[in-house]
Amino acid sequence: MLRERKTNLSTSHVSNDEPSNVRSKETKGLSKKVLIDPEINGFLKWALGIVLTTVLFFCLADVSSGDTKGPLKRVGHVHGSQHKTPDSISTQTLGEDGRLYHLVFSTDCTEYQHWQSYLLFHSALKVKQPGFVTRIASGCSDSESEDIRKWHHENIQSVMSDRFQLHLTPHFSAVKDADGNSSGQDYKYFNKPFGLRHWMEHGEGMGFDINTGKMMNEDMVVILTDPDMLLLRPITGDFSNKRETIVTGSKKEQHFLTVQHGQPFAQKYGFGSQWKTKINDVDEITGPGSPVNSVSYFDALNRYSVGPPYLATARDMHSISVKWSEFVPGVHKQYPYLLAEMFAFCLAAAHLELPHQVVDSLMVSNPIAGGGEGWQLIHKIDKKDICSVAQSPDHEKYAVPSVIHFCQRYNVGPWFFAKRRIPKDIFSCDSPLLREPELDIAVKYDYKITPEGAKVQSQSSVVSASSFAICVLIQAVNDAAHYYKQTKCDGGGNQDKTIVFVKTDLFDDEWNKNVRK
Repeated sequence: MLRERKTNLSTSHVSNDEPSNVRSKETKGLSKKVLIDPEINGFLKWALGIVLTTVLFFCLADVSSGDTKGPLKRVGHVHGSQHKTPDSISTQTLGEDGRLYHLVFSTDCTEYQHWQSYLLFHSALKVKQPGFVTRIASGCSDSESEDIRKWHHENIQSVMSDRFQLHLTPHFSAVKDADGNSSGQDYKYFNKPFGLRHWMEHGEGMGFDINTGKMMNEDMVVILTDPDMLLLRPITGDFSNKRETIVTGSKKEQHFLTVQHGQPFAQKYGFGSQWKTKINDVDEITGPGSPVNSVSYFDALNRYSVGPPYLATARDMHSISVKWSEFVPGVHKQYPYLLAEMFAFCLAAAHLELPHQVVDSLMVSNPIAGGGEGWQLIHKIDKKDICSVAQSPDHEKYAVPSVIHFCQRYNVGPWFFAKRRIPKDIFSCDSPLLREPELDIAVKYDYKITPEGAKVQSQSSVVSASSFAICVLIQAVNDAAHYYKQTKCDGGGNQDKTIVFVKTDLFDDEWNKNVRK
């Protein structure tokens, strides 16, 4: 058998949910441009060089450029329950800490992100995420807008919760020339900064108080995630519990414990200080004299090398969204690759002098990441219990990360999960469910069978992490599909658990008849 190399990364996730031979030209462009900071040790240079150049493409949400001057224009595609004023907010919408939360995620209008959105909403329902949850969908046509609004109302807001909202924005993805005209090219990741800003200025209950000029509900904590993130437990602004919180930086350093004005939080990501070093002319983007120029190498790594989930007060998040949307076209001009929007976020935060408390344990994603993610929480679980814990997390017994970012290929034995293999009609009456793995998956297999047919030996820690991911994700998809069928389908719909993704002779004949490619 082939032997799988275990890479001991000390940085956060990178994506690898498709074989390298099907990567897009955009990914290949990234491989030529993303370099590793010279101050990182030799081994980490090698590890990050290999991984970052091939895998970040699929982890980025499908997001879209627009005008950067002044407030973004309102579009008549807003749908959601009225955001309540502070004195009328029900205690049911508040976190245990008495604070108001609003989790948002940015998508386009494709079926691919449609099913991911349903899954995220359902996970928020399951874990009882406090506050509001809003999908920001950008660039829908008129007919798509009508369809998505109707579907959201009928299948999410009126069934799951009236706190689950939809906000539609204009098309933002056009790359503009020096005169502000479309160049004929798109950078779909403009959606996230421009969509976030549009929602903050025009969303239900958002915008500015006409009397004070301040953000409505400016003390509210805004949480920005990606659509391919599944909640394992509620995300709040309280990180004081050492049992569940792994922070980045010197142990002697004073860490923030809660999200407050001037104290944003975010997940650690593995691009180091490249958000700064890859920009040739910072002043061209930020204007002369920006505080970005004074950021130290330590702070670049430990305060600004961040990605979603992002958490900040509404006041701070709006300030970031304004600069983020202003800076991202210039960043993309100098660095026209995948990470431009993430680098622009880092620049915006640094320009505003909003250093983040960087957290490792907000997320798990890449099973081979040795650090920078919350896998050490998972490795505390007895291997024989990993699948059962994953299927029904008991946070009181085993601390788990807040989300799994499922932008990887997860593979143990014949069991496999990748988001691009999930049928787009999985949440329908006729679609079967995914076949579920054995509960002893983490101890039964020490290898994987890839969809391409290769049998590859896997190291123990990778098996544990991958088993957790597979059991979490298959169970979550099936739970959401079952919920849909029970609420929308006569007779409960198709409940057969048959869909698999790898051919094998290890099971019954029915297995190979139901392999999806």
